[in-house]
Amino acid sequence: MADNNDRLDLIQRLAEKQARDNGGSLAERAAQKLAVNTEVPPPASGPMPVAPSKEESFPKSAAVQDIPKTETESEDESPSKQNRYAALDLERLSQAGFVTPNSQQTHTAEEFRAVKRPLLLGAFGTGKSKIERGNVILVTSSKPGEGKTFVSINLALSIASERDLHVLVIDTDVYRRRLESELGIDDDRGLVDMLLEDDLHLPDLLIRTNIPNLSILPVGIRNPQAPELLSSQKMATLMADIAARYPDRVIIIDSPPILASSEASVLAMLVGQIVMVVEANKTDSSELQQALKLINTCENINFVINKSGSDSGSSPYGSYSYYDEYRQKR
Repeated sequence: MADNNDRLDLIQRLAEKQARDNGGSLAERAAQKLAVNTEVPPPASGPMPVAPSKEESFPKSAAVQDIPKTETESEDESPSKQNRYAALDLERLSQAGFVTPNSQQTHTAEEFRAVKRPLLLGAFGTGKSKIERGNVILVTSSKPGEGKTFVSINLALSIASERDLHVLVIDTDVYRRRLESELGIDDDRGLVDMLLEDDLHLPDLLIRTNIPNLSILPVGIRNPQAPELLSSQKMATLMADIAARYPDRVIIIDSPPILASSEASVLAMLVGQIVMVVEANKTDSSELQQALKLINTCENINFVINKSGSDSGSSPYGSYSYYDEYRQKR
């Protein structure tokens, strides 16, 4: 893992890297990077603990309430009838290793500052640094258990700490619904409901939280046609509308793993940037290459290495290292 000074200089190194033409395919370079990383022996403290279950982490769910619209709320942010609100248990989130407003000085918080800076540069930069639809970011992994939802939530919390940015996190994992579980949100309405019902709109289903700049869109009702709904034209139209309507908002999509379902490859066509979570010392390079082929419709893929080591005071989920950004060569 790079030290803090190296991580804080990522944007400069990113610009320098883009100025060079190193050659080689994305899959080859990613596999080489992964091979180098996996040569590092596991930390002396032993394997990282398994992420706690919903019951272990959050025995009490955050109640979702309908609250009246206020005069100060914007037309886009509020439905014509009501808003929904959930008070997240910030103390429990912090204990579980998440970056809350009261844990901004932790090792994990510093890691995710390094992760978010190049992504924000792609979303809101100028000139060649700005990426089309760069404010829509897909977080995924090759297979289950690599930590993609933990990255999704921490990335959202870290960006929400910025004064002038809003974050919308969308759960599209129709199978595990891990995002709601980790946040302690118990609600069965969301994205799938909106894709099924023409009279439902985004403001009707958004859940505002006690973190002012953070909103959540749950995955919604269980439906056997959910994969087809996520690949529908209505979903494509929705994502294009969200990206264009909220230029100061970052949309983070927590996606199913690439090799476990087909949704990630479809969603990759709707976003400007992808964060690929790779578990150190576990993810096979051939699996990584296979996964990358399925999401190659997005040119901007970023890698986060999960569980690459455990430092004192770091998250029980393990440390996260930002690798680099690679752009597909067409």
